[in-house]
Amino acid sequence: MRHYVLRRLLLLVPTILLITFAVTSLMRVVPGDPATLALGQQATEEDRERFREKYGLNDSLPVAYLRWWQGVFQGDLGESVVQRTNVTTELKNRLPVTLEMLVLAVFFTVVFGVPAGILAGVFRGSLFDYAVRFISVGGLSIPSFWLGTLAILLPAIWWGYLPPLGGRVPLTEDPVRNLEQFWLPSAILAVGASAGVIRIARSSVLDVSRSDYIRTAYAKGLGQRVVVVRHMLRNAMIPVITLIGLQVAGLFGGAVIIEQIFTLQGVGLMFIGSIFNRDYPMIQGIVLFLATIFLTINLLVDVSYAYIDPRIRYS
Repeated sequence: MRHYVLRRLLLLVPTILLITFAVTSLMRVVPGDPATLALGQQATEEDRERFREKYGLNDSLPVAYLRWWQGVFQGDLGESVVQRTNVTTELKNRLPVTLEMLVLAVFFTVVFGVPAGILAGVFRGSLFDYAVRFISVGGLSIPSFWLGTLAILLPAIWWGYLPPLGGRVPLTEDPVRNLEQFWLPSAILAVGASAGVIRIARSSVLDVSRSDYIRTAYAKGLGQRVVVVRHMLRNAMIPVITLIGLQVAGLFGGAVIIEQIFTLQGVGLMFIGSIFNRDYPMIQGIVLFLATIFLTINLLVDVSYAYIDPRIRYS
Protein backbone atom coordinates (compact mmCIF):
# COMPACT_ATOMS: atom_id res chain seq x y z
CA MET A 1 0.00 0.00 0.00
CA ARG A 2 2.78 2.42 0.90
CA HIS A 3 4.54 1.93 -2.43
CA TYR A 4 1.27 2.31 -4.31
CA VAL A 5 0.47 5.60 -2.59
CA LEU A 6 4.02 6.83 -3.26
CA ARG A 7 3.72 6.00 -6.96
CA ARG A 8 0.38 7.77 -7.19
CA LEU A 9 1.79 10.84 -5.47
CA LEU A 10 4.66 10.91 -7.95
CA LEU A 11 2.17 10.64 -10.82
CA LEU A 12 0.40 13.74 -9.53
CA VAL A 13 3.34 15.87 -10.63
CA PRO A 14 3.21 15.16 -14.40
CA THR A 15 -0.60 15.18 -14.30
CA ILE A 16 -0.72 18.65 -12.76
CA LEU A 17 1.96 19.85 -15.19
CA LEU A 18 -0.07 18.54 -18.13
CA ILE A 19 -3.31 20.11 -16.89
CA THR A 20 -1.82 23.52 -16.17
CA PHE A 21 0.11 23.58 -19.46
CA ALA A 22 -3.02 22.65 -21.40
CA VAL A 23 -4.96 25.45 -19.72
CA THR A 24 -2.16 27.95 -20.33
CA SER A 25 -2.02 26.96 -24.00
CA LEU A 26 -5.78 27.17 -24.49
CA MET A 27 -5.88 30.64 -22.95
CA ARG A 28 -3.59 31.86 -25.72
CA VAL A 29 -5.98 30.46 -28.34
CA VAL A 30 -9.17 32.01 -26.95
CA PRO A 31 -9.94 35.32 -28.74
CA GLY A 32 -9.74 38.49 -26.70
CA ASP A 33 -7.05 40.88 -25.51
CA PRO A 34 -6.63 40.99 -21.69
CA ALA A 35 -5.17 44.49 -21.94
CA THR A 36 -8.22 45.81 -23.79
CA LEU A 37 -10.64 44.07 -21.43
CA ALA A 38 -8.81 45.39 -18.37
CA LEU A 39 -8.16 48.98 -19.53
CA GLY A 40 -11.21 49.48 -21.73
CA GLN A 41 -11.65 50.56 -25.33
CA GLN A 42 -10.65 54.14 -24.52
CA ALA A 43 -7.08 53.17 -23.59
CA THR A 44 -4.35 54.05 -26.05
CA GLU A 45 -2.16 51.47 -27.72
CA GLU A 46 0.81 52.71 -25.67
CA ASP A 47 -1.09 52.07 -22.43
CA ARG A 48 -2.05 48.61 -23.60
CA GLU A 49 1.52 47.81 -24.55
CA ARG A 50 2.80 48.91 -21.14
CA PHE A 51 0.10 46.78 -19.54
CA ARG A 52 1.18 43.73 -21.56
CA GLU A 53 4.81 44.25 -20.63
CA LYS A 54 3.97 44.63 -16.95
CA TYR A 55 2.05 41.36 -16.77
CA GLY A 56 4.21 39.43 -19.26
CA LEU A 57 1.45 39.05 -21.82
CA ASN A 58 3.94 39.48 -24.66
CA ASP A 59 6.07 36.57 -23.48
CA SER A 60 6.07 33.36 -25.45
CA LEU A 61 4.12 30.40 -24.09
CA PRO A 62 7.15 28.46 -22.68
CA VAL A 63 8.59 31.59 -21.04
CA ALA A 64 5.26 32.61 -19.51
CA TYR A 65 4.59 29.08 -18.25
CA LEU A 66 8.03 28.62 -16.68
CA ARG A 67 7.90 32.07 -15.11
CA TRP A 68 4.52 31.27 -13.59
CA TRP A 69 5.87 28.04 -12.05
CA GLN A 70 8.83 29.95 -10.71
CA GLY A 71 6.40 32.16 -8.82
CA VAL A 72 4.39 29.14 -7.66
CA PHE A 73 7.47 27.59 -6.06
CA GLN A 74 8.00 30.88 -4.23
CA GLY A 75 4.40 30.89 -2.97
CA ASP A 76 3.25 33.57 -5.42
CA LEU A 77 0.52 32.74 -7.94
CA GLY A 78 0.80 36.12 -9.59
CA GLU A 79 -1.37 39.22 -9.71
CA SER A 80 -4.81 39.43 -11.23
CA VAL A 81 -4.72 41.54 -14.38
CA VAL A 82 -8.31 42.68 -13.81
CA GLN A 83 -8.74 43.09 -10.06
CA ARG A 84 -5.10 44.13 -9.44
CA THR A 85 -5.03 41.85 -6.39
CA ASN A 86 -2.83 38.93 -5.45
CA VAL A 87 -4.21 35.62 -6.74
CA THR A 88 -3.16 33.73 -3.61
CA THR A 89 -5.00 36.22 -1.40
CA GLU A 90 -8.16 36.00 -3.49
CA LEU A 91 -8.11 32.21 -3.35
CA LYS A 92 -7.66 32.26 0.42
CA ASN A 93 -10.72 34.49 0.71
CA ARG A 94 -12.96 32.62 -1.74
CA LEU A 95 -11.86 28.99 -1.54
CA PRO A 96 -13.41 28.38 1.92
CA VAL A 97 -16.83 29.37 0.53
CA THR A 98 -16.75 26.83 -2.28
CA LEU A 99 -15.12 24.10 -0.20
CA GLU A 100 -17.67 24.41 2.59
CA MET A 101 -20.52 24.21 0.10
CA LEU A 102 -18.98 21.17 -1.60
CA VAL A 103 -18.30 19.41 1.71
CA LEU A 104 -21.89 19.95 2.84
CA ALA A 105 -23.18 18.81 -0.56
CA VAL A 106 -21.16 15.59 -0.33
CA PHE A 107 -22.40 15.12 3.25
CA PHE A 108 -26.04 15.46 2.16
CA THR A 109 -25.38 13.14 -0.78
CA VAL A 110 -23.96 10.42 1.45
CA VAL A 111 -26.49 10.80 4.26
CA PHE A 112 -29.57 10.72 2.02
CA GLY A 113 -28.43 8.96 -1.15
CA VAL A 114 -26.58 5.93 0.21
CA PRO A 115 -29.15 4.69 2.77
CA ALA A 116 -32.06 5.28 0.39
CA GLY A 117 -30.36 3.35 -2.40
CA ILE A 118 -29.38 0.47 -0.11
CA LEU A 119 -32.87 0.13 1.37
CA ALA A 120 -34.44 0.32 -2.08
CA GLY A 121 -32.21 -2.53 -3.23
CA VAL A 122 -32.82 -4.64 -0.12
CA PHE A 123 -36.61 -4.19 -0.30
CA ARG A 124 -36.88 -4.47 -4.05
CA GLY A 125 -40.41 -4.15 -5.43
CA SER A 126 -41.79 -2.55 -2.27
CA LEU A 127 -43.65 0.74 -2.09
CA PHE A 128 -40.52 2.34 -0.65
CA ASP A 129 -38.49 1.10 -3.63
CA TYR A 130 -40.93 2.62 -6.13
CA ALA A 131 -41.02 5.92 -4.21
CA VAL A 132 -37.21 6.14 -4.08
CA ARG A 133 -36.89 5.35 -7.78
CA PHE A 134 -39.46 8.01 -8.62
CA ILE A 135 -37.65 10.59 -6.48
CA SER A 136 -34.28 9.70 -8.00
CA VAL A 137 -35.59 10.17 -11.54
CA GLY A 138 -37.02 13.54 -10.53
CA GLY A 139 -33.74 14.55 -8.90
CA LEU A 140 -31.81 13.75 -12.06
CA SER A 141 -34.33 15.61 -14.23
CA ILE A 142 -34.69 18.88 -12.32
CA PRO A 143 -32.01 21.49 -13.15
CA SER A 144 -30.24 22.87 -10.09
CA PHE A 145 -30.62 26.50 -11.24
CA TRP A 146 -34.40 26.10 -11.47
CA LEU A 147 -34.60 24.41 -8.08
CA GLY A 148 -32.35 27.07 -6.54
CA THR A 149 -34.52 29.87 -7.91
CA LEU A 150 -37.65 28.25 -6.50
CA ALA A 151 -35.94 27.73 -3.14
CA ILE A 152 -35.47 31.49 -2.90
CA LEU A 153 -38.76 32.70 -4.40
CA LEU A 154 -41.33 30.34 -2.89
CA PRO A 155 -40.37 30.78 0.82
CA ALA A 156 -40.23 34.53 0.24
CA ILE A 157 -43.75 34.52 -1.26
CA TRP A 158 -45.35 32.04 1.13
CA TRP A 159 -43.67 32.84 4.46
CA GLY A 160 -41.73 36.04 3.83
CA TYR A 161 -38.43 34.25 4.47
CA LEU A 162 -35.23 34.84 2.56
CA PRO A 163 -32.04 32.87 3.24
CA PRO A 164 -28.92 34.95 3.95
CA LEU A 165 -27.60 36.08 0.57
CA GLY A 166 -24.14 37.44 -0.15
CA GLY A 167 -21.13 37.76 2.10
CA ARG A 168 -19.92 34.96 4.34
CA VAL A 169 -20.21 34.37 8.06
CA PRO A 170 -17.26 32.15 9.15
CA LEU A 171 -18.18 28.91 10.87
CA THR A 172 -15.88 29.70 13.78
CA GLU A 173 -17.59 33.04 14.48
CA ASP A 174 -21.27 32.10 14.22
CA PRO A 175 -21.94 28.41 13.41
CA VAL A 176 -25.74 28.82 13.35
CA ARG A 177 -25.65 31.76 10.93
CA ASN A 178 -23.05 29.99 8.82
CA LEU A 179 -25.12 26.83 8.47
CA GLU A 180 -28.24 28.89 7.78
CA GLN A 181 -26.38 30.47 4.88
CA PHE A 182 -24.88 27.30 3.40
CA TRP A 183 -27.27 24.42 4.06
CA LEU A 184 -29.83 25.39 1.42
CA PRO A 185 -27.45 25.89 -1.55
CA SER A 186 -25.56 22.76 -0.51
CA ALA A 187 -28.77 20.73 -0.31
CA ILE A 188 -29.85 21.93 -3.75
CA LEU A 189 -26.44 21.07 -5.12
CA ALA A 190 -26.75 17.59 -3.61
CA VAL A 191 -30.15 16.79 -5.16
CA GLY A 192 -28.80 15.58 -8.50
CA ALA A 193 -25.79 13.88 -6.91
CA SER A 194 -28.00 12.07 -4.39
CA ALA A 195 -30.27 10.84 -7.17
CA GLY A 196 -27.30 9.35 -9.02
CA VAL A 197 -25.98 7.71 -5.85
CA ILE A 198 -29.42 6.22 -5.12
CA ARG A 199 -29.58 4.53 -8.50
CA ILE A 200 -26.01 3.20 -8.33
CA ALA A 201 -26.40 2.00 -4.72
CA ARG A 202 -29.64 0.21 -5.55
CA SER A 203 -28.21 -1.47 -8.63
CA SER A 204 -25.07 -2.47 -6.76
CA VAL A 205 -27.04 -4.01 -3.91
CA LEU A 206 -29.19 -5.96 -6.36
CA ASP A 207 -26.08 -7.30 -8.14
CA VAL A 208 -24.40 -8.35 -4.90
CA SER A 209 -27.58 -9.92 -3.54
CA ARG A 210 -27.47 -12.45 -6.40
CA SER A 211 -23.98 -13.66 -5.43
CA ASP A 212 -23.38 -17.18 -4.19
CA TYR A 213 -21.93 -16.12 -0.85
CA ILE A 214 -25.07 -14.11 -0.08
CA ARG A 215 -27.28 -17.12 -0.77
CA THR A 216 -24.93 -19.21 1.37
CA ALA A 217 -25.20 -16.71 4.22
CA TYR A 218 -29.01 -16.93 4.11
CA ALA A 219 -28.79 -20.74 3.91
CA LYS A 220 -26.70 -20.77 7.10
CA GLY A 221 -29.60 -19.10 8.88
CA LEU A 222 -28.15 -15.60 9.23
CA GLY A 223 -30.65 -12.80 9.59
CA GLN A 224 -31.21 -10.19 6.89
CA ARG A 225 -29.63 -7.40 8.94
CA VAL A 226 -26.44 -9.42 9.51
CA VAL A 227 -26.22 -10.44 5.86
CA VAL A 228 -26.72 -6.90 4.62
CA VAL A 229 -24.37 -5.17 7.06
CA ARG A 230 -21.55 -7.74 7.28
CA HIS A 231 -21.54 -9.34 3.84
CA MET A 232 -23.39 -7.21 1.31
CA LEU A 233 -22.44 -3.59 1.99
CA ARG A 234 -18.68 -3.86 1.57
CA ASN A 235 -18.90 -5.10 -2.02
CA ALA A 236 -21.87 -2.91 -2.84
CA MET A 237 -20.17 0.29 -1.64
CA ILE A 238 -17.21 0.21 -4.06
CA PRO A 239 -19.16 1.54 -7.11
CA VAL A 240 -20.93 4.05 -4.85
CA ILE A 241 -17.68 5.47 -3.48
CA THR A 242 -16.27 5.64 -7.01
CA LEU A 243 -19.29 7.64 -8.16
CA ILE A 244 -19.11 10.01 -5.19
CA GLY A 245 -15.45 10.69 -5.94
CA LEU A 246 -16.25 11.43 -9.58
CA GLN A 247 -19.16 13.66 -8.61
CA VAL A 248 -16.92 16.17 -6.85
CA ALA A 249 -15.94 17.68 -10.20
CA GLY A 250 -19.58 17.78 -11.25
CA LEU A 251 -20.54 19.42 -7.97
CA PHE A 252 -18.02 22.18 -8.63
CA GLY A 253 -19.65 22.80 -12.01
CA GLY A 254 -23.02 23.09 -10.31
CA ALA A 255 -21.49 25.31 -7.63
CA VAL A 256 -20.76 27.93 -10.28
CA ILE A 257 -24.50 28.34 -10.91
CA ILE A 258 -25.55 28.03 -7.27
CA GLU A 259 -23.03 30.68 -6.21
CA GLN A 260 -24.56 33.09 -8.70
CA ILE A 261 -28.12 32.39 -7.51
CA PHE A 262 -27.28 32.76 -3.81
CA THR A 263 -24.65 35.49 -4.46
CA LEU A 264 -21.94 33.53 -2.69
CA GLN A 265 -18.49 34.93 -3.39
CA GLY A 266 -16.80 31.61 -4.09
CA VAL A 267 -14.21 30.27 -6.48
CA GLY A 268 -16.78 29.25 -9.09
CA LEU A 269 -18.10 32.76 -9.53
CA MET A 270 -14.58 34.14 -9.67
CA PHE A 271 -13.54 31.47 -12.18
CA ILE A 272 -16.31 32.39 -14.64
CA GLY A 273 -15.50 36.09 -14.33
CA SER A 274 -11.81 35.40 -14.90
CA ILE A 275 -12.56 33.49 -18.11
CA PHE A 276 -14.70 36.30 -19.50
CA ASN A 277 -12.05 38.88 -18.58
CA ARG A 278 -9.12 36.75 -19.84
CA ASP A 279 -7.53 37.01 -16.41
CA TYR A 280 -4.73 34.52 -17.09
CA PRO A 281 -3.01 34.47 -13.65
CA MET A 282 -6.32 34.00 -11.87
CA ILE A 283 -7.38 31.16 -14.17
CA GLN A 284 -4.05 29.39 -13.75
CA GLY A 285 -4.17 29.70 -9.97
CA ILE A 286 -7.72 28.37 -9.73
CA VAL A 287 -6.97 25.46 -12.07
CA LEU A 288 -3.87 24.54 -10.05
CA PHE A 289 -5.84 24.44 -6.79
CA LEU A 290 -8.80 22.55 -8.24
CA ALA A 291 -6.62 20.02 -10.06
CA THR A 292 -4.73 19.30 -6.84
CA ILE A 293 -7.97 18.87 -4.88
CA PHE A 294 -9.61 16.58 -7.46
CA LEU A 295 -6.51 14.41 -7.91
CA THR A 296 -6.14 14.06 -4.15
CA ILE A 297 -9.77 12.98 -3.82
CA ASN A 298 -9.32 10.37 -6.56
CA LEU A 299 -6.28 9.02 -4.72
CA LEU A 300 -8.22 8.79 -1.46
CA VAL A 301 -11.06 6.98 -3.24
CA ASP A 302 -8.67 4.42 -4.74
CA VAL A 303 -6.95 3.84 -1.41
CA SER A 304 -10.29 3.38 0.35
CA TYR A 305 -11.06 0.31 -1.78
CA ALA A 306 -8.54 -1.78 0.17
CA TYR A 307 -10.18 -0.85 3.48
CA ILE A 308 -13.70 -1.54 2.24
CA ASP A 309 -12.91 -4.89 0.58
CA PRO A 310 -10.01 -6.80 2.21
CA ARG A 311 -9.61 -8.90 -0.95
CA ILE A 312 -8.25 -5.89 -2.82
CA ARG A 313 -4.49 -5.58 -2.58
CA TYR A 314 -2.17 -2.93 -4.03
CA SER A 315 1.24 -4.21 -4.99
